[in-house]
Amino acid sequence: MLFFFIFPIIHTLRLSFIDPEIGTFTLNNYVSFFSKEIFYDSFFRTLKLAFSVIFFSILLSFPLAYFICFVINKKYRTLALLLLVAPFWTSFTIRAFSWQLILSDKGVITWFISFFTNYEVKLNFLYSMKASIFGLSLFGIMLTTLLLFNSMITIDKRLIEANSDLGGNKFNEIKNIIFPLSLPGLIIGSVLTFIISIGDYAVPTLLGGGFKPVLAQLMLSTIKGTYDLNTAATMALVLVFVIIIACVPLLSLIKQIRFER
Repeated sequence: MLFFFIFPIIHTLRLSFIDPEIGTFTLNNYVSFFSKEIFYDSFFRTLKLAFSVIFFSILLSFPLAYFICFVINKKYRTLALLLLVAPFWTSFTIRAFSWQLILSDKGVITWFISFFTNYEVKLNFLYSMKASIFGLSLFGIMLTTLLLFNSMITIDKRLIEANSDLGGNKFNEIKNIIFPLSLPGLIIGSVLTFIISIGDYAVPTLLGGGFKPVLAQLMLSTIKGTYDLNTAATMALVLVFVIIIACVPLLSLIKQIRFER
């Protein structure tokens, strides 16, 4: 841990505070980051991407986890979870290339529509922020659904029976029992989805196109283009700082669970 994790972070931190020309301590790298339009535009675009992915992941994973846990017959739950996870057994990059073939203006969807309507259509979806959100949301939905299912399956069924006996409807059941008790899985899934989304390079490049780069793309292009390690390290530390802030709800949850135990 010290050699492969702590030392590289300390080295990156040192680079972000070093002036590459004179080799002394400085805050100019951070001042430059937040004063140049290309950097802070990329930073806020990265945040927009990550929060959008979290939103759609939560919106779709909660009903999906509820369906698997409480609607599907118990003997078919394993099969349902297998169907959920199976697409992610393939390489992340291969999946992104596959979605290129499906979502392009000459892809499977447009061919299917044109075949049945005799009208040429264009999705105008690929190589955009929407495509990046779509690609990362697929992974976020799978991850959050699994963690939500793990929380929901442990809920005491007697609580649900008590809600029914006392005249409560399905809305009350979800609002007062299922949602509060599955909140740990939702928080963990959201935090992990955020961490993956904010630092991802492959999906914004293959599906987003890179015309409006996120911070991970800009970081790599800086290293490959000018080999400015100090600027790249500054961008990396900004992402690390944001991830640490995102982990605060997770740490609070762990503390709460320990207190309850």
